[in-house]
Amino acid sequence: MISDDERKALSALRFNWAPTADDVWQHSPYHVPGLHETALRMVLQGFAEAAEHRESSPVGVALLGERGTGKTHLLGSVREEVQAREGYFFLISLLDASAFWRSTALSIVEGLTRTPEDQPSQLTVFLRRLADNAGAPRSLRRAITGEGETSLSRASLDAFIDHVRKLNRQVGIEAQDTARALVLHASDDSRAQNIGYDFLCSNDEEEPGERAGWGMRRGRRSAQEVVRDVSRLLALTGPTVMAVDQIDPLVYQSAKSSATDDQPDWSGSLLLEHIAGGLMSLRETTRRTLSIVSCLPTVWELVKTQATSTVQDRFREAIDLKPIPYAELGYELVAKRFAAKFAEVGFSAPHETWPVAPGAFAESVDFTPRELLRTVDAHVRECLTTGEVDELLQLRHRDRALPDKPTERVPVPEGELTVFDTRYAELVKAADPAPALHPATEDTVVPALVRAGLEAWIGARDEPEGTFGIDPPPGVKPALHARLRRSLDEETEDEAHWAFRAISAPHHIAVLNRIRNAQTAAGLIPGQRKRRLFLLRGAEWSKGARTQEVVRALADAGGMRVDFPESDVRQLIGLRSLIDEYGYDKLSQWFRNRHPAASIHFLQEAFAGSEEEFAEPAAERAPAVSDEPTGRIVLGSAISDGHPVGVDLAALRKHTAIFAGSGSGKTVLIRRLVEECALSGVSAIVLDPNNDLSRLGDPWPAPPPGWNAADTARSAEYLRSTEVVVWTPRRESGRPLSFQPLPDFAEMLDDPDAFAAGIDGAVAALAPRAKVDGSTAKAQLGQAVLREALRGYARTGASDLRGFIGLLGALPEGMSQIPEAEKIGFGMAQLLTATAINDPLFGGGGEPVDPGLLLTPGPGYRARVSVISFVGLPDDTQRQSFVNQLQLALFAWIKRNPAGDRPLGGLLVMDEAQTLAPSGPMTACTHSTLVLASQARKYGLGLVFATQAPKGLHNRIPGNAATQFFGLLNHPTQISTARELARAKGSDVSDIARLRVGQFYAAIEGGEFVKMRAPWSLSYHPQSPPTAEEVLERARAG
Repeated sequence: MISDDERKALSALRFNWAPTADDVWQHSPYHVPGLHETALRMVLQGFAEAAEHRESSPVGVALLGERGTGKTHLLGSVREEVQAREGYFFLISLLDASAFWRSTALSIVEGLTRTPEDQPSQLTVFLRRLADNAGAPRSLRRAITGEGETSLSRASLDAFIDHVRKLNRQVGIEAQDTARALVLHASDDSRAQNIGYDFLCSNDEEEPGERAGWGMRRGRRSAQEVVRDVSRLLALTGPTVMAVDQIDPLVYQSAKSSATDDQPDWSGSLLLEHIAGGLMSLRETTRRTLSIVSCLPTVWELVKTQATSTVQDRFREAIDLKPIPYAELGYELVAKRFAAKFAEVGFSAPHETWPVAPGAFAESVDFTPRELLRTVDAHVRECLTTGEVDELLQLRHRDRALPDKPTERVPVPEGELTVFDTRYAELVKAADPAPALHPATEDTVVPALVRAGLEAWIGARDEPEGTFGIDPPPGVKPALHARLRRSLDEETEDEAHWAFRAISAPHHIAVLNRIRNAQTAAGLIPGQRKRRLFLLRGAEWSKGARTQEVVRALADAGGMRVDFPESDVRQLIGLRSLIDEYGYDKLSQWFRNRHPAASIHFLQEAFAGSEEEFAEPAAERAPAVSDEPTGRIVLGSAISDGHPVGVDLAALRKHTAIFAGSGSGKTVLIRRLVEECALSGVSAIVLDPNNDLSRLGDPWPAPPPGWNAADTARSAEYLRSTEVVVWTPRRESGRPLSFQPLPDFAEMLDDPDAFAAGIDGAVAALAPRAKVDGSTAKAQLGQAVLREALRGYARTGASDLRGFIGLLGALPEGMSQIPEAEKIGFGMAQLLTATAINDPLFGGGGEPVDPGLLLTPGPGYRARVSVISFVGLPDDTQRQSFVNQLQLALFAWIKRNPAGDRPLGGLLVMDEAQTLAPSGPMTACTHSTLVLASQARKYGLGLVFATQAPKGLHNRIPGNAATQFFGLLNHPTQISTARELARAKGSDVSDIARLRVGQFYAAIEGGEFVKMRAPWSLSYHPQSPPTAEEVLERARAG
């Protein structure tokens, strides 16, 4: 039977046996020397020739190999070697032979912005070298490359072009517009980037005169002219390799068409002519550039024999890439991959290639690398499926074609799926669709979202692994936002494509430019239905004749516009976040059972014509609401549009203030905040001065108005997973609670700052009880004596209040600098003794409680809510003294037990906060409250201050509360104060006196105010609070 460690290790073995174009740009940690060394040497020899001859390009190289022999991997090795030798590398994806030059130009522009191995982009490297070679001063170079503080200007761009002309007059004059466009494309300014990008893509300018403003001519350069200009400019700084890939599917499609007709297929022949002519012209058009074509040997034979152009004269054929030549190389191919994956999970394998016997690799000779990796992967999956690890002793006992048999999956319990249901629905509700629907941010946001939708769509299908694939994430200015590929024929590498591109730009020229780029990148060919393009756009196309002409041509070639509503975007954001949180593998059964992509409109449209070919599994829709939050909690919905109003748990570290009067729904909002945090595993200490928070553990006897089934389920989950404990300081008949009145000075002796803060807190707590908290001369003298006595007592490491009172009543000589300190100390000691007698809690009576107990849930609970009722503390002085003791103990505890990587370690909720930290005279707990407000966030403790009287609250508290809620207020003074606080955040809550129950203005983490409606609490909240006896009953029951 497989062990847990073995299952974890085998699950980590994921093989990428079919590298993509993106893999070419990444360093391969699995490269094995000795594979295709002859072909690599031939390529590097041609590259050396390109470096030597500055005015021409050498004969190209045709890399030929059967599928799976490692052509793409070899291109990655070529790229690394070329860039290491100060050259440039571009991978030309040719999906439409009739648009050879446009495809080439788009690929070059995309390749310029590539940043392999976290190095600067090729564009940045090129501009640095060109500036250096042209003798540009350092300040100009930094402005041109966008690396300095000086912004790019027309004057600096003109100066740079002058330097380029001095370096090479002909290139500087003939390619100056392209040189300017390259500099603009490298700029940090998005508008300048767009101008440069559109020029390099042979598009029209969006606004008349925008190019002239940078010294460029208005007209378009053809794609071939752009390629020529870029190549000549690159040649001023180094040699280049251009590798043409992905011609196999194009050629085979034409060959199949010709083979089925009695008459010659002129479209197929023309396609071959386009490919051959483009490859021939590439060498003639470029300078100091080695051209490479990578394809199947049979494809190269078709290009040579059926095209009239003598393309073979322009390329030398590399020796065919052969299968694995010797057993040791096959062994190393697998061992390197296993070692890296096992190290990631900390697994020590019995031997390097476990669970494949080392002797099995004797049969790896004549396997292609892809065949070997697929064979090994099939065995690993079999071990995971059967739960038994049997070493693979022979490679050839398996069918090397590896029949398409879906992997058997163990059913997942419904309860596990429900966790994903509820989390997904919450993410959908919390999603903000705006960035995906804005032209300035769609290129950044949409690719990851569409990819998530496609991953969910693939995950719902019971297809063999490798049937579907998604293109890697695009660059900074993508022509497409995503592409799904389906393998149709592995022998010919024929594929069906579904390409997607969001276009929200309002300007018709911008729209046309994006359509053209997308159509080229998608490889649309009229009459060829294996390539499809879906343009995601909510608005209709412009009715202008030019736009309509382009749209008709798009439709003829297999492109169409589909709506991209906010509901789709929200679901995509939910899927993206869910996959990021749990990982694709963990969600695989959820995808197959729930099929969340089934409700995404544009995916329905895209795959509507494929129902017979791709039968949809029966789908059970995920619920529309969530009840399993983690990193963010929702506290209401915007009144304007119903959009969820939520706050990240990490933001609650920066504290929260709630300003709302009687009848506003303030208590319900406090409760819901505590409840949502508890559902996310965050415990809370809740101070309850009015008894109306002690029911946080009570279920509703009947659902309140407006509840639905999801609310009921969420309430049940809160009550099930949250331990609510009611504490009653000074009431032995309930659940008593006490803390030491002085800090634990022994823990602070080695930290001068903490020691000083502890002394300050103790003085603040004792001064009111010793009647020296005023500003009179007598009070100031008393505070000085108190501070010196505390400092001397604390340095011994003692923290007992009665021991300190004894010291204060008989001060040792020299402990204080104040004359008559002994007399002053004796008087204060008498008052403190009397207070300790009258208020046993102040004196430290009872067994003190570790504050960590208040925030630590018992076994089986997700969080603990400790409600501290003030039923045993009838007056403010007692409450302030107790809260001070609590806060001193809590602060010491959180410093020993910080939240660390957790977003939030706990909450301390203070209702009627104006009585604890008032704007007037200092109370016993003012100082400790302000210390927590300024320092608790560092350790992960969030504070919640709620008050009916914002004017009565200490003015440092709102300034330390990043999140604020304003509810109904009635008193003119409080209304005025609230509006003043809101104006400080850039808003004016003008109708705060007219808000209804449950309506609040919310400013989340310093953001703008949003008018929201808060939901009911998840626990029972009737109109009247419980009696003192009922509170005590709950405390005893807990």
